[in-house]
Amino acid sequence: MLRRPSLIRLLVAAALGLALIGAGPLAPRAAAAERSNPKVVLIVGPVGSVTPFYRRLADEAAAAAAKLTSNVVKVYSPNATWPAVKAALKGASVVVYLGHGNGFPSIYRKQLYGRTQNGFGLNPYAGAADAHQYFGEDLIGSQIKLAKDAVVIFSRLCYASGNTEPGLAEGTLAQAQQRVDNYAAGFFRAGAGAVIADAFLPPSYYVASVLRGTRTIDSIWKNAPSRNDHFLRFPSQRTKGAIAQMDPEQVDSGFYRSIVLKAKLTSSQVVGNAVRPGSQPEIVLEPTLTGLGVTFGAPDLTTPPTVGAKTSLTLPVAADAAGLLPDKLMVGTRWDRLDGGPAAPAGPAAPDTPAAAASPGPAAPGDDPGTTAAEPPPIDLVTPERTGEIVAPVAAKKLKGGGIEVPVLVPTNPGLYRLVSTVHQADGQAFDAATQALIPALVVRVTGPLTATYTTAPTATASAGAPFSLDVVVTNLGRSAWGNAAEVHRVDAAETVPASRAILVARWVDLGAAAIGASTPAGTLASSILPAGLAPGKSIALDFRMTAPAAAGEYLLVLDVVDPKTGSLAAAGVPPGIVRVTVIR
Repeated sequence: MLRRPSLIRLLVAAALGLALIGAGPLAPRAAAAERSNPKVVLIVGPVGSVTPFYRRLADEAAAAAAKLTSNVVKVYSPNATWPAVKAALKGASVVVYLGHGNGFPSIYRKQLYGRTQNGFGLNPYAGAADAHQYFGEDLIGSQIKLAKDAVVIFSRLCYASGNTEPGLAEGTLAQAQQRVDNYAAGFFRAGAGAVIADAFLPPSYYVASVLRGTRTIDSIWKNAPSRNDHFLRFPSQRTKGAIAQMDPEQVDSGFYRSIVLKAKLTSSQVVGNAVRPGSQPEIVLEPTLTGLGVTFGAPDLTTPPTVGAKTSLTLPVAADAAGLLPDKLMVGTRWDRLDGGPAAPAGPAAPDTPAAAASPGPAAPGDDPGTTAAEPPPIDLVTPERTGEIVAPVAAKKLKGGGIEVPVLVPTNPGLYRLVSTVHQADGQAFDAATQALIPALVVRVTGPLTATYTTAPTATASAGAPFSLDVVVTNLGRSAWGNAAEVHRVDAAETVPASRAILVARWVDLGAAAIGASTPAGTLASSILPAGLAPGKSIALDFRMTAPAAAGEYLLVLDVVDPKTGSLAAAGVPPGIVRVTVIR
């Protein structure tokens, strides 16, 4: 069983550190740090039900920082958008981020994708608390400007310290080292001098220790209350001159503590390099399409939504308004499950990491220093790729008749979903909430590979023993045709493969008190032959003729399709058609 940091050890060490902040021999140093007024930025991304817990950890780190600097900025979900975070990070000396982590190597991509990996998981637009969008190392390295030698602190992230996700294999030590090195690279390009990832220690320890300006960054990390004393060191392959270190729980597993830093970097250097704040606050603007007169029609899918299928989503726009849209747009889509079934998996590529111990679901540490709240229940690190939460925009194609179209992958579990679309600029940044409100959601029934629907009246009346007909529209919503049309093959001589046809069958189920659910005699079964090779998405309207049961009463008429290749669709789990029929004399 993997060892966790002792709760008493965490509390005592962190409490002693906080007690030293404003008193005794360190007070002059604290005053000097305050005069330099380093900027501390605390970011909390959207993490579902644990967002309040993450905010609490960030608030405690902010309280520790406020004793040493007056320049403390909070950017919390649901308003932790890329524009807000980018503006807040300008000139920051200490950065704390709690939220989703998305690193590399992982099972989701075979090659590093800097647009979304090794960065932040943020709200795509202000108010979007139920979803997150990744902004990776490419954007951080090119658009963020930190104070010189800033310290970046990751708390409770997946991947940043070399780990993966709860329930997934950790992989090898070499892969863990790559994750640590990769996650730091973009932040070094943005000006950082050290990147610390400590999955379980509350970030208030690091914030207070750095701002006091009395120790080396290496010493602060090595002597943290969460230390395991399994230190290993290796040169960074991504950042020239930087040194990476890890402190796993075991020699080759439990990758929850890491640091990448410039050699001999001191906290006094970090504090001393603080940027003088500007006279005017940064203005945060989200792009918008409101006010242009653009409205979106009801979205639609171009092919039936069967499990795992590739299809396209169209967002109609009036032709006269389509010219008002930017030349290039991106659209993100996500599937929200509505019927309480299992969430659809994200459909990642097959893992390319060797079998190894799974990353455990660790418990959160107890109360943080300086709080009196009750100890929270155990909380796992958050799994980054949770379907229904992640927003991953892709390039949209403009349609000639107006509107836009994007490819969509249908979930792999059948059920009822809400398909939510978000519109983004060409750089991936989402338009504001007012723009997103212009796009209607689409409720979609995702069907299995074998699926039929039966459109008919829910009730009917028939005379006992008399001919009875029912208007039925049968639709193939599966992924393959029912039966096949006649085929001619030529191998030296012509060979004809005869057509095969599916059959619509019906049986009567007696609802009488003496025989609830009993089938009537076989002679009352009915059938109708369907067209050969009825293709996916095609329908056939039938005048379905049969004979009503001889006895009066209440019956269910149960409809099913029998395919010549796969047999009964109802037996394969496809819901049958049901009609309640009252048989009278």
